[in-house]
Order: sequence, then structure tokens, then C-alpha cells
Amino acid sequence: MRIRMAQWFGTPAYESNDFADAAVRTIDADVEATAELCPEDLSGWRQQQSIEGLEISESLNCRVDNPHAVASFVRGTNNVSMATLMAAGLTRDAVEKGEDLDGDGDPDVIHLRLEVVELNGGSPDTDLPVTSFDIAPGINPGLWVFAPKTFGMATENFESNVAKDILRAPSPTIRIEQGDQVRITLENTHYLPHTIHFHGVDHPFLDAAGEGNDGVPVTSEMPVEAGMARTYELQPRQTGTMFYHCHVQVQAHVMMGLQGMFVVEENRPDNWLQTLNVGAGHVRFPSRSSLDEYAAEYDLHFTDLDTQLNNRVRQSNDPREVERLINRDYNITQSTSDFYLLNGRSFPLTFQESLIVADPGQLLK
Repeated sequence: MRIRMAQWFGTPAYESNDFADAAVRTIDADVEATAELCPEDLSGWRQQQSIEGLEISESLNCRVDNPHAVASFVRGTNNVSMATLMAAGLTRDAVEKGEDLDGDGDPDVIHLRLEVVELNGGSPDTDLPVTSFDIAPGINPGLWVFAPKTFGMATENFESNVAKDILRAPSPTIRIEQGDQVRITLENTHYLPHTIHFHGVDHPFLDAAGEGNDGVPVTSEMPVEAGMARTYELQPRQTGTMFYHCHVQVQAHVMMGLQGMFVVEENRPDNWLQTLNVGAGHVRFPSRSSLDEYAAEYDLHFTDLDTQLNNRVRQSNDPREVERLINRDYNITQSTSDFYLLNGRSFPLTFQESLIVADPGQLLK
């Protein structure tokens, strides 16, 4: 993106780069905060298992997604048992699935609810990052992510400061079927205004009530203020892998992590989809259209981080101060990529395991 912008508009020579003469930019890390190489699977999440009548495939990675959440994203949180919902940590209205409009055996009316979560934020009560998420051993830059609607604490337990497994980077992949009637409600649980713009996804500029539906402040509608909610309506006709992101102060909010993949699958009979894929990458319940051609499917989300931006949220927990630091003071023309992330993890965690596991000759997506 930065290279393309420079090709179009030229390099920003009007301001010097503070790091132009630096051969290497170093960042201190608390290496003693590292975890064991590959944690023991005490919960049994890696195993193939049957939940809510669904066969959730085995995942051989070190850190895998909660299979109960996977089942809830497929069936719909409004259609699973309370035991499954409690094990998933999701609210009853997180992913609602309704009527089968075309009579082909799968739901076509979908309503998602997303929240905005801050990871590795600041607090006056501690010098440690709040709701901690490591991208590498001892490395925890501030992040904002979209997340499924959950209940309870944001951390693993009341004694821990580590984010629970469903709250992580990157923002979840959204997967729907061609022609589905989709409503996505942004419940802004953050302290700054945000929106969702569906980049490349065909959607109406106005909703059924004649209000803005594009997620671009001012030109479409005003952003969603803290504590407020807004519902976007769309019925995509074109298949493919697109992009959704916050469109408030894009130069900062997207780089903070408010971005994710938006996948529109082909319309097939009895085509149940894993509507959200939280972040580990492996799609543990691939769609019928995917399994017709591929042995397995993975969502790979690549991004980079500039700690000169991301660590600003650690300097204050006053929304006015954070707004100034992020939206006004940060200059993207001075940015430097400090970390390159694959599904929210950077080196050496990206070398910790093989994210993609396959047999010889298998065709993967």
C-alpha cells in the first residue's frame, strides 16, 4: 500500500524520516514472559469432534480455535444448546441464522454482531498491558480488533491479564453465501467512534430506511459513537475474497487492526458455512462448495505493525488523549514496519509450527 501510494503521489520528501539513518530499529522484549513452545492441549480442542451434529475437523496446530465456537458459528448461536454456547463464550445473539429462503437446506438470513476490543491497552492501575495478547515472545503492541459478541470477562480468568482465546488478532474472517440477506451490527464497545466499510463487497449505499449504509463517515453516515450501535445491510451477488475495515481515520484505525477478510462463497445446496473464523487460520468446518474441490481451507491474514502507532494506546487511558495521539499526532508518512504478522503472530511464533498441514498431493485453499 505504501509503495503504491509513493508511486502515485511521490515520496513524502517534505518531512524527514526520523529513522532514515537507522540500520536497525530495536525493541525491548520481556523474554521471560514467553510460554512453552507448544502448550499441552488440556482442553482437547485439537481433536476431531462432533458438536451440535457437526463434524469439526481435527486441527494439528499449537493454538487452535475453540471447537464449540466453530459449531456456534456454523449453526448460529440462536440454534445451539446452552451448554455449547457457554463453552464457546458467545452471547445468544452473536451470530443469528434464520430462514432458508431458497429452500436448498441452508440458512440465508444472517445477523452478526461485532464489538470493538482493545488488546494491550493502558491502565492507571498497572504498567502491564491490559487484556494482553502477545504477537511474539514478550512483544505486545496495542491493537484494536473487531470481535464476536461475547459475555463475561475479557481475560482468561480473574487472576490473569491474558485475553481469552476468542479475543485476538486478526479481526475474524466473515464468510457468507452468495445471495444471503446479511445484517451486521457494530456494537461499539470501544471509547472512540468507529464504522465498518465493506471494501469490494457489493452493497447498497443506503439501507431500507434510506439511511447511510456504506460505513464512510460524512459521505454516507456519521460514525458509531462509543456505547452506540449501527446495523449494516447487504446481499452480496459477487463471489470472492474481499475486505472490511473501520473507515474512521483510516490511516490509523486500519493499521491498529480494525480490518478483516470478507469471503462470499458460491451458492450451493445444503451449504452450511463457518460464518466467523476467529483467527487461528484453519477453517475447521469448510463449506460444501470448498470441499467439492479442496481437501482443507485456511484463512491467511498478513499485515505489518508500526509500534510508533500501536504503542500510543499504552500512554493513556483517557479517550481524549488517545484520540489526539492516534488521530492527530501520528504521521503515516513517518511509519516504519517493525513487525510482519501472519494471523496475529510474528517471528519467531510464525516459525513455531507449520500453520498449514497437508498430505502429499492434496489441493488446499
